[in-house]
Amino acid sequence: MIITKLDFGYELKKMIEKKQSVKKIGEWCNQVYIDWPENDDVLFLDLLDHLSTMELGPEFAFSYEELEQIADDLIAGKEVNL
Repeated sequence: MIITKLDFGYELKKMIEKKQSVKKIGEWCNQVYIDWPENDDVLFLDLLDHLSTMELGPEFAFSYEELEQIADDLIAGKEVNL
């Protein structure tokens, strides 16, 4: 289970390095969204919700470069607004 946004950022980077499919990353983001504590960091929940749409098809996919930037921003403690 992901405990913090920092953990999420590091795990996302690992998935990118392994070239996991964006569909699989989207499925993972959806599970993190479901497991995330309610009412905790609405902006992050919005990010997770947006990323989870990647599981629906290529038209919703982010590039690995975009995903890596999101991961880097989270690791750096920055807010990510899509």
